[in-house]
Amino acid sequence: MPVYSTRCEACSQAASIRLSFVDYESVKMGVKSLECTACQGAAKIAFNPGDVTFVLKDGESGGWQGKAIKENKYRGRRREIMAKREQDHVFKTRLIPNHGGVETGTWRDAREEARKEGGDLAASTYNPLVKSEQSR
Repeated sequence: MPVYSTRCEACSQAASIRLSFVDYESVKMGVKSLECTACQGAAKIAFNPGDVTFVLKDGESGGWQGKAIKENKYRGRRREIMAKREQDHVFKTRLIPNHGGVETGTWRDAREEARKEGGDLAASTYNPLVKSEQSR
């Protein structure tokens, strides 16, 4: 159960009290009231930022930050392995030079066929393929 700091409205005395989460909710809604231990006056829950009653630290299996670092390292290595496997084993499709579904020998021939049928504008769509063919 968490420990809450309280302050009396009558005598201003501070105290610490353990409340369950259900009790805390009922105090916050006003269903249940807290009493001062000294004068039995009404007490309110006070915010005390300096009263840290627990510390998060890495255990034998590591804390959240340590686990995230381990997971990211694992995923990074796995990505490298899978990229190499994909490069080695996955079939890479290639475009076959064609115009209108009819295969031609090269992309240059396909561009010339397009120029005959549709003019220079239609032929210009084949320019990147012709350049890639020339660079090989």
